[in-house]
Amino acid sequence: MSKTKFIILNVLIAAMFAFIAFAQEQDAEKADPPSEESAAETEASIQQQIASIAQMTGVEYSYNPAGKPDPFRPFIDITPKKPDPAPAKDDKKPIASIFPLQRIATENFRLVGIAGDEMRRVAVVEDAGRKFYPLFRGTHIGNKGGRVVDIMADRVVVEEREGGKTKRVILKLRKD
Repeated sequence: MSKTKFIILNVLIAAMFAFIAFAQEQDAEKADPPSEESAAETEASIQQQIASIAQMTGVEYSYNPAGKPDPFRPFIDITPKKPDPAPAKDDKKPIASIFPLQRIATENFRLVGIAGDEMRRVAVVEDAGRKFYPLFRGTHIGNKGGRVVDIMADRVVVEEREGGKTKRVILKLRKD
């Protein structure tokens, strides 16, 4: 315990010395603001140095932009493209979903079981690959944007919307 106290004390002392040294530097900078005369003198000395360098080299540089690319224009010409005319409504292809329940048609699922009470039921469906998925009210299913509307004791009702029409698909529980 005393070892950690010793380390903490040393760190605090070092931080205090660093703070004092920094504060003294700040005071020294504030005490000596450059006067207008010294600023003018330094600017004049810089101009003299530039002139002496130009005389020593004998060449005075000037930029000639002829034949060179404009440095302020972007490398890539960005022009907005006109969108292609919208395809006909009949040509719409369903977009493949990342969710396995929405990759295949609702009719291709087989209802395997229903569990729960009247207030909250869970249905289990099986796909062609023999994988099982739970269904609740509101779950999206099928590649046509279907949604589980109701889960009854022996069936699941799914509503699919195509265009402006609503189609009901019923998955019945088979007792095999």
